[in-house]
Amino acid sequence: MDWIKLIDPLKNLVLEVGSFQKQSYFSSVEVFHKGKIDLVTSVDLKSEEKLKEGLKRIFPSASILAEESYHPEKELPEVFWLVDPLDGTTNFAHRLPWFAISVALMQGKTPVLGMVYNPMTDELFYAVRGQGAYLNGNPIRVSSVDNLLSSLLCTGFPVSKIMDSPDLFIPLFKEFMTKCQGVRRFGSAALDLAYVACGRYEGFWEPYLKPWDTAAGILLVEEAGGKVTDYLGNPYHPFLNTIVASNSHIHQAMIEITSKYHLDTFKPYKNPFPTVDIIIKFGDGIVLIYRKNYPKGWALPGGFVDYGESLEQAAIREAKEETNLDIELEYLLGCYSNPDRDPRFHTISTVFVAKGKGTLKGMDDAKEARVFKLEEIPWDFLVFDHAQILRDFLKKEREEF
Repeated sequence: MDWIKLIDPLKNLVLEVGSFQKQSYFSSVEVFHKGKIDLVTSVDLKSEEKLKEGLKRIFPSASILAEESYHPEKELPEVFWLVDPLDGTTNFAHRLPWFAISVALMQGKTPVLGMVYNPMTDELFYAVRGQGAYLNGNPIRVSSVDNLLSSLLCTGFPVSKIMDSPDLFIPLFKEFMTKCQGVRRFGSAALDLAYVACGRYEGFWEPYLKPWDTAAGILLVEEAGGKVTDYLGNPYHPFLNTIVASNSHIHQAMIEITSKYHLDTFKPYKNPFPTVDIIIKFGDGIVLIYRKNYPKGWALPGGFVDYGESLEQAAIREAKEETNLDIELEYLLGCYSNPDRDPRFHTISTVFVAKGKGTLKGMDDAKEARVFKLEEIPWDFLVFDHAQILRDFLKKEREEF
């Protein structure tokens, strides 16, 4: 089929939906949460509805996979549309005029037609495989910059993961920041790719994008003379979880960096973190705190050792910060190394036994601090590996529980 025949009807549809989005931008909009920081608006939903109705008229036999109504399928249709009705929803919800409609026609995992439209700047990017890439009807090409240091790059962070695992993504960002002219982060992968295609950026990288985020954009980049791969330099398609797009001249330099941070192999911490835990004898029992943060439950007072601080100093400080008690260290119980003791990262904990004095009060990470007699220890509600630590303590103290 001659896909270029679809450009004009698709252009009319996208411009119509873009006009609706621009009008909505200046009116009240309902905002909903799909995740902790992942938003969807009533405009996303209405735009998707309009696009799906129009695409069915343009190409009735093609299936439609769209962001707000997508359900994973075991097999992809032979020919289908990938639609992001509003890429940059968070920007839209905050009245930041940087968002776009992205539509791609796919043959299997290969885009054959792509269109990206920013209604606020009235810039319409489109491409047909083998026919070049265009901006508002004019041919576009990637930039000719041939070194990373002179390059302007762009990126984004996955909204579903950045809050829980920032250290998986920040190191790569940090390295690029020191190797190029600058890095921009505007919040719309479709527009980022379009800007690589027209030479405004030299390169783009991002993990965990969805197929509708990149399908149209990668065709724009390729048809404008650029290159698109995954973090390792392998051929890219929209169903992979990492992407690098460039003007092709700096691609190898980018891959040499991104390959070190591929999500399947990168470990943000090479060594375990040193921590201390303190068994504080106080009154007729020992002190346990109930944690404010995940994992919630009863635990020994303790925490991370600060730089330049001895283990003993850390134990005294942590005890004071969490229990308000001054402690006198009695002896070192031992060191514990369990990669699963903390769900965030591997730690090695040095455990001290101490006597406490003062007024007991839960502070800092402690929602509550309480004295438990040895026979009252809440074994079933202890977090980390603190049950094992207390069993070792009781054995050393020649007590039974």
